[in-house]
Amino acid sequence: MNQEPIAIVGIGCRFPGGVQSPASFWNLLQNGRDAITEIPGDRWNVNKFYHPDPVEPGKMYSRWGGFLDQIDQFDAKFFGISGAEAARIDPQQRLLLETTWEALEDAGLVPEHLAGSDTGVFIGVLNRDYNYIQLGERDRDAINAHTIVSSNLNLVPNRISYCFDFTGPSLPIDAGCASSLVAVHFACSSLWNGECSLALAGGVNVIFKPEVSIAMSKAFLLSADGRCKSFDAAADGFVRAEGVGVVVLKPLSHALADGDAIYATIRSSAVSQNGRGSSFTAPEALAQQAVMQKAYQRAGILPQQVQYVETQGSSSSMGDEIEAKAIGAVIGSDRALGNECAIGSVKTNIGHMEAAAGIGGLIKAALAVSHRQIPANLHFQTPNPKIPWQELRLRVAQSLEPLINKDNQPPIVSVNGFGLGGMNVHVILQGVEIGKPRSLPIDAAIANQPQLFLMSARSPEALKAFAKAYIEFFTAQDNPTISLADICYTTSLRRSHHSYRLAMVVDSKKQLVEHLMAFLAQESRPSMFSGYVEQQGEQRGRGAEGQGRSPQFKILNFATERAQILNSLAERYTLEDSIDWNALYPHGSSFVRLPFYPWQRQRYWHESEASRQDRLGESNTAQASSVVDSKIAEQIDIIKQWSVAINSQRTDLLSTYIQAQIVQALECEPVQVDVQKPLNSMGIDSLMAVSLRNHIVTNLKIELPIEQFIASPSIAELAQACHEQLILKNLIPTIQIANFVEEIEELTL
Repeated sequence: MNQEPIAIVGIGCRFPGGVQSPASFWNLLQNGRDAITEIPGDRWNVNKFYHPDPVEPGKMYSRWGGFLDQIDQFDAKFFGISGAEAARIDPQQRLLLETTWEALEDAGLVPEHLAGSDTGVFIGVLNRDYNYIQLGERDRDAINAHTIVSSNLNLVPNRISYCFDFTGPSLPIDAGCASSLVAVHFACSSLWNGECSLALAGGVNVIFKPEVSIAMSKAFLLSADGRCKSFDAAADGFVRAEGVGVVVLKPLSHALADGDAIYATIRSSAVSQNGRGSSFTAPEALAQQAVMQKAYQRAGILPQQVQYVETQGSSSSMGDEIEAKAIGAVIGSDRALGNECAIGSVKTNIGHMEAAAGIGGLIKAALAVSHRQIPANLHFQTPNPKIPWQELRLRVAQSLEPLINKDNQPPIVSVNGFGLGGMNVHVILQGVEIGKPRSLPIDAAIANQPQLFLMSARSPEALKAFAKAYIEFFTAQDNPTISLADICYTTSLRRSHHSYRLAMVVDSKKQLVEHLMAFLAQESRPSMFSGYVEQQGEQRGRGAEGQGRSPQFKILNFATERAQILNSLAERYTLEDSIDWNALYPHGSSFVRLPFYPWQRQRYWHESEASRQDRLGESNTAQASSVVDSKIAEQIDIIKQWSVAINSQRTDLLSTYIQAQIVQALECEPVQVDVQKPLNSMGIDSLMAVSLRNHIVTNLKIELPIEQFIASPSIAELAQACHEQLILKNLIPTIQIANFVEEIEELTL
């Protein structure tokens, strides 16, 4: 089933490491930067909640994460939202509003022109930290009518649809770590089914409270050193991260007809569920293989054509092994030696963004296709020995490497994902031909003549900030090839026009920069005009470009006459609401990506002082459960008990110890735990098995492979395995004394 490819025409993103745009994200990836930092103090006091011992109640053993800047800041006035409401809106909604606007600007789509359209919105979201703050017991007195806007996850995409007046499907997707990649799948499906003509897909994740990190520590999911070491022998878990990403999707034929710049195309996607696999929480290799095969069949693409796979890269020994074997079974099949497929994970750069993890991987893959380069997978030193790399025809990308056309076809890459609970998703991307004409070129004679540059904002401060952003953009070393004509075409027809306006007629980018600097210095220049135009309903977004009265004149090819006409238009622009700029570009031009709107953010946050103290760890009122405290207080050094016990009692002692751990994990009575039954028959899934294993090896200071626990042995079998490991330890003197005590006891009977 060959469906029309879906074009990725716009990207908006905020990721750890100060990433504010696709360009800054690519810079981070290209340079192999690690964006992980220590947990910032405005989330919580890491010293209060950190403890290196994973079993310490109420504590986490990781001090690290990937975090966004100014998470509490928002430009509420731009979106027409009151300060009282903004303070109670989940920051995930606020981040998505700004990032969606940026994605549309990146695509050259004017948001006002999309009002009332069937544009669909599909957002992966699962984090409720701010909801818990707003509805916490310490904030009950402050709950008001606005509080409800932060309590339901469906409002995350719905807020976008409302603010931009989109009437297409508007759905939150919670599929665990696969959420945002599944959102992309459903966005493409909606486009293919004709439910919408344009789609926004993405995901968001913010972290404000320590409780989830504490829970993940108890499950031993986190990396102790705060680094995702995907596919490395030292992989010991992931590091939590924040992020938000949005992509703008439309059918390829529409994108080409509209003259859009295209990052990559989505050839197909597929989703599936593990069903009743080996465990409720463990990934399933066969299920992953099946969803990959379905995706390639739909696209009519041979898996052997794939050059790179952006993986889930969960950074656990077992998860990495399962995923690599699944990818190798499909994509590595029938590959010649030396034609290995490269794999990697963006988590090694920015951490695991949970609900936004998939969109981070997709954006990385789209940028790789666009730039024809594969970024390095960081923290990879020793390949996971459990993965048969050569047999699977896979390799980990260890440095920035080229992504080239093969067999006269643009490169093909894939994005793989899965989530806790069994969701699997696979998306296939392909590049577009470099240099493919996307629109009719502007007349050469006009291109070399004076041009009209337009800039606007919703406040004087934003207009000045915009001027600074343009100066930086135009003076950057990587922008010399962008033509002045294309810049002016883009600002005229593919950007919104707000009330505070600046227009100037210039004949070079150098002169444009000089005029912008003069504007900032409040100096006047010939052919430079500024003004304010009243626009009714601007905050809900009603634009001017491409609408209104057309200038009644003929565009001349003589510089003097053209400059006079453009000066007249520039002055009109700063005085009137509506001008049809199409007449200025009768043959069109090429769209170019320019700086995003400069947000004028303020802090909006609502939380009681008592709640803030609890969250940051400044209060001592939050204590661990008395039941847990009593169990920890009563716990005796199991190694000491084992070393002094007689031989016949040692395995029983270990069996009782393991049984107690399971009773605590299952919160059941000891009589309900049969030492002879397999662990899974008692409700121990793979996640609990990993936690159990890590508790045992930590307390007993022994080594037991995780596979031994996943295989679901009985308590008795585990006790025997632990006993054998303890014997191998350097406990001979203690054992000899214990044997002597045993012999004396037998003689006295």
